[in-house]
Amino acid sequence: MPPLPSPYTPGEAPPVLVGRGAQLTDAQADLALLATYGRFLGRIRVHVGSRGVGKTSLLKAVRDEAGRAGAVVAWVTARGDESLVAALVAALVRALDDIGVDVGRRTALRDRLTSLTLELGAGGTKAGVELDVSPAAAPGTGAASAAFGDFVALAAAAARERGSAGLCLLVDEVQAAPREDLRTLAYAWQELQQATPEPSAVVIAAGLPNSPDVLTAAVTFSERFAFRTLERLDDADAAEVLEAPARDHEVSWHPDLLAEVIALAQGYPYFLQLFGDAVWREAGPPAGTVLGTDLLARTRSRVDAELATMFRARWGKASPGEQRVLGAMAELTGPAEDDVRRGEIAEHLGVSSNDLGVPRRSLLDKGLIEVAGRGSLRFTVPGFAAWVRQETGG
Repeated sequence: MPPLPSPYTPGEAPPVLVGRGAQLTDAQADLALLATYGRFLGRIRVHVGSRGVGKTSLLKAVRDEAGRAGAVVAWVTARGDESLVAALVAALVRALDDIGVDVGRRTALRDRLTSLTLELGAGGTKAGVELDVSPAAAPGTGAASAAFGDFVALAAAAARERGSAGLCLLVDEVQAAPREDLRTLAYAWQELQQATPEPSAVVIAAGLPNSPDVLTAAVTFSERFAFRTLERLDDADAAEVLEAPARDHEVSWHPDLLAEVIALAQGYPYFLQLFGDAVWREAGPPAGTVLGTDLLARTRSRVDAELATMFRARWGKASPGEQRVLGAMAELTGPAEDDVRRGEIAEHLGVSSNDLGVPRRSLLDKGLIEVAGRGSLRFTVPGFAAWVRQETGG
């Protein structure tokens, strides 16, 4: 009999989403208002966290909830070389087509789409329903936000006519979107709060820890965004991440092995999936197996090699000056990987705290470090500090 396939999915959405119950509950509440009362959700939820903590997995779970609620879902992954607004409109057009709403044949929707295309400076349209998603050179934010808001309102009404709950717009990697597009989206959502009737629509986004700074720089009214930080998992949730998929195959983890892997992963969801997958593939367990403590020693070198590749790629994203900052942080954190005060880093490097402003901002934007409280920084990925010390001889 062939071995059971690994139920762990490093780099992909996990089979069981653990530790994000509060976020899913919030999304379910929004979707219930959407479906039951046709409500417009005026605050844009933005889930922020470092890479590997499960932001995209959470958005996928929200997408599934939206589908069950009967909403029309438009998913976009933001990119710096594409117009976010145009990509959202294109995704909405495709989603509306799936429920039988032909935008090209609806005069009002087609006219709004043409107007929006002109305001965004996008390329030509075909039958009024295709947009070039290259970023606009200099869109007029006011006119673009009005045109986008009108399109959303008409699309939501068309969706409700077809029996849908309304529109659910999902944006991943929101921090990567062009600033003008973030302004257009934010202003459109602000203006739609005054619409009569209010459109049945909600936006839920995810992005790196610098997303609040990026959005606040794009628009002044940051209170229109509801930021929620995705933290690493506690030990109980980490154990469930490992045990639940195995349990579905009638396989269990020895408590000592479970404790060792949890300690190594430090609550980082990607690492839990990586260790779980390596252990499973090494064991090839049939139903009824208990995964034993010997498996970690047999898989550790393979996992460490994969982590080293990931760490090396992260290190390569930093400039020489930024690498010096990372090296100083790694030396100051020590084995416990504690948070580091900005002043301590500056003193270690023999520079002023102000001199760290530019490299600090760049490292935050690259997702290599994150703010850990007022004046403190930390690495976004556990184990990176130790790798840096080894790499630099620190």
